[in-house]
Amino acid sequence: MNNNSENPKFAKYQLSNSNYLLQYKSIPGMLFSVLTLCFFLSGNVFSQVSATKDTLKYYDGQNFTLIGKFHSEKNYVRFPQQYRNTLRKDVWDLGQNSTGISIRFRTNASQIVVRWTVMEDNIMDHMAFTGIKGIDLYAYIDGNWKFINTGRVKGKINEFTMVKSGGGISREYLLNLPLYDGIDSLSIGVNNKAEISVPKESWLIDKKPVVYYGSSIAQGGCASRPGMAFTNILSRSMNRSFINMGFSGSGTFDLSVGEAMCETDAALYVIDCNPNTQTELIYTRAVDLVKLMKKKRPDVPILLVEGFYYENGFGKPLDSDNEKKNIELRHAFKTLQESGIKLLYFKKGNGMIGYDHEGTVDGVHPNDLGMMRIAESLKPAIQKIIH
Repeated sequence: MNNNSENPKFAKYQLSNSNYLLQYKSIPGMLFSVLTLCFFLSGNVFSQVSATKDTLKYYDGQNFTLIGKFHSEKNYVRFPQQYRNTLRKDVWDLGQNSTGISIRFRTNASQIVVRWTVMEDNIMDHMAFTGIKGIDLYAYIDGNWKFINTGRVKGKINEFTMVKSGGGISREYLLNLPLYDGIDSLSIGVNNKAEISVPKESWLIDKKPVVYYGSSIAQGGCASRPGMAFTNILSRSMNRSFINMGFSGSGTFDLSVGEAMCETDAALYVIDCNPNTQTELIYTRAVDLVKLMKKKRPDVPILLVEGFYYENGFGKPLDSDNEKKNIELRHAFKTLQESGIKLLYFKKGNGMIGYDHEGTVDGVHPNDLGMMRIAESLKPAIQKIIH
């Protein structure tokens, strides 16, 4: 209907305004009415805009407690500057990704908004943007970390309302950062009258961390959001921070990474580098890395983890390249044990993502189901070693 007079709402508006204007018999009266109405409307709009601008106050994420890092530089990267020239370039570059790093804070805000700028605005064809460069938020409720929301991305510069109506209850929060991109800046916005501070409770903070060294799978590919990377799942489940040393395509038993790992007096070091390492190199590199780390931290246990069997083919698992790699890692483990290395453990990879062939995105990288299964498989082994 193009004729507005046929629109009931428009007709009602016309009638009410006609009645209103009929009260004024002169042109000045009509002008006075119109100006008064305009003034009222403009003032109302202005007050609404001001209220919106004044609703939130933003705080730099660096003001709160960061977990998943082994250094104290004011950033969201995994290595301090001193390692720039000692690591392979690929490892250093991937170390700029914030995977495994989280922010712990406490607030009674009824509204929480997060603004974040990513370094690269990375894109992959087999992983959700929310996992690559998004964030997600958890709150500690009834004795568990409860998922609250995922911050979705538009590009390098992002803003997302994580909590719209929190009820003004004081809670402990956990904000997980992107898995496959870095963070240039991040701020947390809460309503003006809300309190926000470093955490008061020690969850995820007061225990020695686990340092996990591995491949793209360990880095979090291809979880749908940061909290679903298996190291983050384990962290929440075990109430212990995990330092993620997963490097896509570059987890190759590097001694320089071992040096960095040993800067942390950890509860456990995990080495899961078979997927990225050539079969003929695994034995020598695994032996050399474990010996280096045991020389520096003899009292910290080390867990060697086999690769699980990939799903992207019809061959028999025991004939696969992964099985050949696992044989080499078993050989290294036996050699290290026989040489007198103490507190050394081994985890088989068979069954880590289940047996129904539904645990991956592409036959290799776990989906959320696969990530959950890896966490469930690793948890008993890690708990047994630590306790």
